[in-house]
Amino acid sequence: MDPVISFLATQGNLLVYGAIFISVALITMAVSNIAASWSDVRRRAVTAGSIHSGASAVAGSININATRSDFLKGLLPTDEAKKTALVKFLNSAGYYGTGAVVRFQLVRIVTAIGLGMATALLYGRVYPEHPFMMAAGASVILTLLGYILPRSIISMRRDKLFEEHRQGFPDFLDLLVICVEAGIGIDSAVERVSGDLARNYPSLGRNLGFMSLELRAGKSTREALDNLGSRLGIPEARSFATLIQQSEELGTSLVQSLRVYSDEMRKKRLARAEEKAHSLPVKLVLPLALFIFPVILGVTLMPIAMKLFQALGI
Repeated sequence: MDPVISFLATQGNLLVYGAIFISVALITMAVSNIAASWSDVRRRAVTAGSIHSGASAVAGSININATRSDFLKGLLPTDEAKKTALVKFLNSAGYYGTGAVVRFQLVRIVTAIGLGMATALLYGRVYPEHPFMMAAGASVILTLLGYILPRSIISMRRDKLFEEHRQGFPDFLDLLVICVEAGIGIDSAVERVSGDLARNYPSLGRNLGFMSLELRAGKSTREALDNLGSRLGIPEARSFATLIQQSEELGTSLVQSLRVYSDEMRKKRLARAEEKAHSLPVKLVLPLALFIFPVILGVTLMPIAMKLFQALGI
């Protein structure tokens, strides 16, 4: 029995760590799916008004051999508020549709399980003398990191798209002013401008195209503008929606309002560029102090140090 124990303690610990981690992950997923199915069954029963007492009736309504679509639906949040927030978060990052939510949840699960398993296997191989609890703790930490990492990456993509929207919005207003002055309606002008902006600002042009599709589908201009401001995620778009609504309600000149607002947005963009330029010297202090200044100091003092060493006979 001692050779078997010795083998598991030295070479077989990789398999043990992997088996334990896979078992815990599968049990967690199974419990989650069962809980989601239970909640879904009870919700449907409440809606239909046919809740029956006894566990046998509920158990008989649960289909054990769930189809692929049911499994994918189980990945969606059960809370409608959380689901809506997640859909808005993915839409702001450029991922649209319910399928994006399912893919996002799958990526989170696969990344978490993959990092956890890789950590368990590599930790056991690199540090075979460490106790099992340290390997388990490292696996849990990397599993949590893998679950959080996809959302962090999408947040970075969302911030990048927000910056693109902010940079391209003054150009959108300038083109919109030209179209409105030429006698084109605001709905047709947005559709015309979206194609021109798609070259330099793809995300902004795509969202304007979505607004055109919403208007074609029968939504009001106010609702389409509100949705546009929500998708773009910048205060300039929400202010633009408010401007169009006030112009329609008060009967003011839309062209004049757009021209003034366009000039203001262009000045804001120039002010942001100047602010970044003024903050550049401050940002350069740290790399200069850590990398450039020591090199210059070494090159300057090296001849003096060499002559001093020669004079001292060192």
